[in-house]
Amino acid sequence: MAKPLDFEHPYQHTLEAFDRLSTQARQDKIAPRDALKLAGEMLSHGHPDMLRVTAQLKENPHRDIVAVGVLLEKIFEQLRRRIHIEGLDRKQLARAYRKDGYLLFESPQKSGKLLVVFTTIFNNFYISHLNLYGVLKDLGCHLLLLKETTLANYQRGVASFASDFPGIADQICAAARRLGADQIYLSGFSSSGYAALLTSLALPCQGYLGFSQNTDLSPHSNLSRPWFLTDEVYWQLDPRWLIDLRPRLADADPRIPRILCYGSRSIMDTEHALNLAGLASVRLVRLHRSAHNTIQFLLAKGRLTAAFSALVADR
Repeated sequence: MAKPLDFEHPYQHTLEAFDRLSTQARQDKIAPRDALKLAGEMLSHGHPDMLRVTAQLKENPHRDIVAVGVLLEKIFEQLRRRIHIEGLDRKQLARAYRKDGYLLFESPQKSGKLLVVFTTIFNNFYISHLNLYGVLKDLGCHLLLLKETTLANYQRGVASFASDFPGIADQICAAARRLGADQIYLSGFSSSGYAALLTSLALPCQGYLGFSQNTDLSPHSNLSRPWFLTDEVYWQLDPRWLIDLRPRLADADPRIPRILCYGSRSIMDTEHALNLAGLASVRLVRLHRSAHNTIQFLLAKGRLTAAFSALVADR
């Protein structure tokens, strides 16, 4: 029997983490370093109490700390325009914060498009699943969020959805048929991007949008491996799905748009992106002055929804 690869991390999104943040935000005075950390974590949840913490940051005498507070509030405002989490009941929150399975949001209008998002090992897409839904809900697509928070990171499938990695593509196609969708779009960020991009090559896909991801997990790669793929974990996984994606993408249809965004300040992300340089089937987008968290960077610029809108636009 395969060894379980579950793990716990302080930044992993759970309902318990959401409740802990509520308690921490009610402190009267928080040390600046702790407030910076707390506000950043609360922003990723779109937590309604975040402004309590950023208010303290903006009172700080140091301009850099004030600037961070202002930036976090700017991103927070973008999220709040789309969804207010406190308006949901406890059961809805609990379902959204589960660490496995999937969330399906059907379009209220008839739609032939299905957007599938592979969420990260931290049970989010930097922002929480609910806030991601808020960002994407007006695109006119059915939205399927896949959740896989073990160290296997989709290599062993998705609980309650697919029993193995190839089954993910099969189940996505089955979901599209049930929804009456004949166009499938995929996206991934950070830890989930590799699996999402590889899956885009295994089904009829109309487009892919990736952020800050790995592109080569082959055994003898010269590129850095993600932190969670230790040797102990790596050698437990199926080698068929631990490959360099460049040869597969070299044979992919160049008419299918595949876009990979990466931050110029992340050495690892830049190396993995440039592994695909020169391919007709992939367009690389270098985000100047962004680090690994390209999702936060694009939110701050007001460009994240537009990036997804361009992905699913009629051509």
